[in-house]
Amino acid sequence: HRIRADDDIQKKNIDTTSPTSNGGINPKWFGSVLTAATKKSAFIKYDPFPFELRSAIEPQLRKATKKRQDALNAVREATTTASLYDAAMSQFNSCYSNEGMFAFDTTKFQFLDVFRQSCSLPPNFDLSQLHETHESKESKDEILFSFARNRHQFQELYDDFVRSVCCPFVASLADGHEPVNEIYYQSFPCVRIVRPGEFSIGPHADSAYGHHPCSINFYIPLTRIEGSASLFLESRPGSEDWHPIEGAYGFVKHFAGAICAHWTPENNTDFTRISLDFRIIPGPLYHTLQCGGGRTGGVRDAYREKEGYYHRCYINKDDSSIFWVREAGSFHTPDARFGFPWTKFKA
Repeated sequence: HRIRADDDIQKKNIDTTSPTSNGGINPKWFGSVLTAATKKSAFIKYDPFPFELRSAIEPQLRKATKKRQDALNAVREATTTASLYDAAMSQFNSCYSNEGMFAFDTTKFQFLDVFRQSCSLPPNFDLSQLHETHESKESKDEILFSFARNRHQFQELYDDFVRSVCCPFVASLADGHEPVNEIYYQSFPCVRIVRPGEFSIGPHADSAYGHHPCSINFYIPLTRIEGSASLFLESRPGSEDWHPIEGAYGFVKHFAGAICAHWTPENNTDFTRISLDFRIIPGPLYHTLQCGGGRTGGVRDAYREKEGYYHRCYINKDDSSIFWVREAGSFHTPDARFGFPWTKFKA
């Protein structure tokens, strides 16, 4: 079963002029269909989402829905009992799956400054204008290779942020269910750079790529995010109430990306979108659900089958405070499972 590597995404949308019987639009490619349906608009209506746009992308939506359901059915079959799976998913849907956002202290967690430094960019460089100074694929790649080489300060900052901000937030969502004393979190975030004319990926739920169904996706934009330079998602599985993430640096979006479908259009704005995203799984749910890769329609969970993708942390208390401690050991070195640049980077 294929694992999505993120150098499969952030491509030029080169298929738009593929010879077809549909005026040059290749109906197999989500980016082509969406771009044609929106007439390359920088903004996509969503409240309500236009019927004609929904009709245009319907074939891709149906494929994504089937892949999600097949993957979840396989996990249900692989888990010790169906009732155990049902109880875990019921708890996840009740406590953790609601979409939301919160602000964070950018003076304490200086992602923007440390990211620029790791990429060997000037201190006040405007990331949203990256395409103006780094037009070629090679120059964009080199920025990310520099980031990979110089990642250590960024990794420390990220790890502190997850344990200080995100883990307490996730634990607070338990809402009367079993307390969360253990959490698994992605050991390094995925980095997305989408310049004008590029797009990421069509409709999908992350479970269709092998991710744990009880993953909570956290999304941090380093530039403003809006219009076609955004990620569109549904609020609940199957609701298809497509809406974009909108805002700017300084907030965190969270949503149930393993079970809620989401997609990214071609960026038809005049700015580059740069963002970070990562996944967190409450400990009890992490252990309950099993990999469905060996079942019909299932996808191998390459993220849990060997160490490195997740760090484990646990709650610790003293007389005056509660804090989350990363399990003993050094930071993991990202590998191809984290997408580009790690699919190509040689340490």
